Amino acid sequence: MLNGGESQSVLVNWNYSGKPDIFAGTGATCSEKIMIWIASASAVSLYLYLYLLNRLDWPFWKYIVAGVIAFDIGGGVVANSLNSCKRFFHTPFRYDEKRYVRILKNKLFFVSFHVHTIIVGLLYQGKLGLQYGVIWYLSMLICSIIVLNVPLYVRRPIAMMAILWAIIINSHILQPISGFEWLAPALFIKLVYGHIVREEPYRPRK
Repeated sequence: MLNGGESQSVLVNWNYSGKPDIFAGTGATCSEKIMIWIASASAVSLYLYLYLLNRLDWPFWKYIVAGVIAFDIGGGVVANSLNSCKRFFHTPFRYDEKRYVRILKNKLFFVSFHVHTIIVGLLYQGKLGLQYGVIWYLSMLICSIIVLNVPLYVRRPIAMMAILWAIIINSHILQPISGFEWLAPALFIKLVYGHIVREEPYRPRK
């Protein structure tokens, strides 16, 4: 239960209205949207830093692709944990929403769309990187299916356990691709926890 001060400033509200926002969740506040942009910019700045210092033996176009991937995943880590996003993706499809919203509200479809590790593996390490990409992609899908099928009250801790395993495996077992050491754990945070785990959508009181 919220304490006195917290209960006066927020409420749990599953209702929303307005044009569908698949990035921040319909009804996201200005502060929530700003957090997404800050996270995206922070992730992109990594590759600007690496490019300026010539830390990686990449052609310029690979820095551009890496920046686009970082923008998406970096912003998504924050966006998928927003209460506005939790509310939007964890409520049933509504009659006034477009068909694409119904598709995106399918949890496993949303996760399966994220083939970033496969793309990175192929583009930055060729055929050798394909194994890396497929292993992480299938691991992400399997963990998402497991979290979706356990009781709601243990979904968050099991998702956190999956993230812990991803960090350990990424650090000491499955060699990450240079320049993308952050990618697999970030995807697990964004999807296995952020997108899959249903949580109460606290909203500011008006």
